[in-house]
Amino acid sequence: MKDFIGIFLFCIIICWFAATFFLGLILNNVWALIIFIAFLLAVLITIFMKQESRIEDLEKKVEQLLNSQQD
Repeated sequence: MKDFIGIFLFCIIICWFAATFFLGLILNNVWALIIFIAFLLAVLITIFMKQESRIEDLEKKVEQLLNSQQD
């Protein structure tokens, strides 16, 4: 959960900068859009990070199994 909150805050900052440069004059309710997009980005990034850690764990288990079969 700590990882997600950190990623979410980082995404809010990135979206805020992007909205300042690109959407500031177009939309009236910029903050709602920024928070929504940042939330979606944070969810996607967190999912990919969790998948990466799961893949690394599986690689370690496969190596252990291969080493135990070779012995």
